[in-house]
Amino acid sequence: MDVLSPVPDEVPGSAVFRDCLGEFATGVTVVTAEHDGEPAGMTLNAFTSVSLDPLLVLVSLGHGSRTLTAVRQSKRFAVSILHRGQSEAAVDFAARGMPFPAHHVRRTFENFSAVEGAAAVLCCGVTEIVVAGDHDLVIGEVLAIEHRGGEPLVFYRGSLGGMQADSAIPAGHPISLDEGAGW
Repeated sequence: MDVLSPVPDEVPGSAVFRDCLGEFATGVTVVTAEHDGEPAGMTLNAFTSVSLDPLLVLVSLGHGSRTLTAVRQSKRFAVSILHRGQSEAAVDFAARGMPFPAHHVRRTFENFSAVEGAAAVLCCGVTEIVVAGDHDLVIGEVLAIEHRGGEPLVFYRGSLGGMQADSAIPAGHPISLDEGAGW
């Protein structure tokens, strides 16, 4: 059994940090934006819901990324929540410095670009951008939702795959998504 120890005065390397966070399985999204006819997009798992009233989400975009620049300039973005069969799109949007993989994209509500066949798409307007270390946290108000459903693409320990449920949460159980439930 490993013993917990405090973080030393010297910050651990980013490889150690990434390995540690790799233990947390996440869904995979692609964030897309466009400004002055120049599309940008990137794969990321740093995505979360923030609020139900108003509908808000958050994405974390790295400084210097084309996607952050496009989001800042256009004041809007789309989040495509990838379906399990979309690992190719995830890899293509993760390739730094490569041309925008337009073959994966289609136009949606109010001319947002989104990944074709995604399990869900959220079209958002930027409400706030907060600098956080080497990333910016972009909060967006959801303007439109497309929800096709299906098994999500999951990222875990550097690999892409799917989910196989071990058990189902019964309806009405406190751990379900009922608002206000919890400890």
